[in-house]
Amino acid sequence: TGPGEVRHFRNEGCEDDRGGTSMTEMALPSWAEDAGRASFEAAGNTTNASTVVISNMSQMAEEVAALLQSIEIHLEQQRIRRLRRLRPPSRLRRNWYLIAMGVPLGSYALYKLLKEHGGLYLIRTCFTKLADIYRDHVSEPINAIYTELFTKSGRLDVTDRKARVDAIESLKRMIRSWLDEYFPNMSAEEKAERAEKMDISLIEERFEESVKHIYELNSVVRMGLIEMQFIKKELLSALVAMDELMGSNEMNMQVAAMTPAVILLMAIRRGFRVLFYSLFQFGKSKEEIYSSFRQTILDIERLLLMRDNPPSPPGPLEWGFTRPKPNETSSSSSNNDPKDRSSQQTLSAEDLGMLLLHIHECRNILWQSRRRFRS
Repeated sequence: TGPGEVRHFRNEGCEDDRGGTSMTEMALPSWAEDAGRASFEAAGNTTNASTVVISNMSQMAEEVAALLQSIEIHLEQQRIRRLRRLRPPSRLRRNWYLIAMGVPLGSYALYKLLKEHGGLYLIRTCFTKLADIYRDHVSEPINAIYTELFTKSGRLDVTDRKARVDAIESLKRMIRSWLDEYFPNMSAEEKAERAEKMDISLIEERFEESVKHIYELNSVVRMGLIEMQFIKKELLSALVAMDELMGSNEMNMQVAAMTPAVILLMAIRRGFRVLFYSLFQFGKSKEEIYSSFRQTILDIERLLLMRDNPPSPPGPLEWGFTRPKPNETSSSSSNNDPKDRSSQQTLSAEDLGMLLLHIHECRNILWQSRRRFRS
């Protein structure tokens, strides 16, 4: 051993007559001893049978921990040496054209704003804009939704519904009085029906005839006022219909008003995630941790299925079994040999070590990022 190495085995210098290490004098770790050798020699048995027992469990655990630590160090060095060259460039290098265009333009805009009004004016303007955005797209829509869903008053009407009812009653009375004056021979039921329906067809006909004669000016003015009252009633009815339409779609409009604020919050969150994880390297995001865990599981699967001696494929199902051909019988019987099957299903030392390393890496990911896997 070298000056920096630790001797973990006893009897490392024992050699047989042929110059090699004998099986009976094989070196054992410092935490193990041969307990059955002395009893076999005392009984006169000259075979190489022996029994190895662990004499120091803590020393064995320390040695295994030191081996695992050295393997992790070497594995990390191999990753750095081999995989760093295969990694894609960073986002800053991939999006260099955006940085090359955005940094000068942003610097020029910031210079113009600071040059004309100063930094205090810029801060005040930004605060005012943010307050307006919060009031128009967050506070007022939330208050409106709460008022509509959880209060008795509900949404406040824009139109005065009582004014519409008063205009309709006034129009009915005006039509009834006009019919009593100009059509005295009309039956009372027909007058009441026309007044109730607010039918102004007779007024339109009489207005068209009266406009031709100047001496019926008073009648023209009266009929014009009745038509104006009719137009007022129609306008108020249209406003009430619009108010009802807005009330039925109030929830949709308020949610649509909150959409720009939600998009802005998502953009801010995305920007902070980029700064936090990519630029400043403060840990890893949930997606990156899941990606590394999936990659490790995929490496384990590849190691088990794509090694030099992969396991044989499973046999056909009984209900779908077809009679094999003669040349296939011998191959299938050789594959079904228990010895061959056990040899195919046994991992080599290198594959088994790599499998343990991948399992250890999965354990480290689950332990270091356990809050990401709680859900």
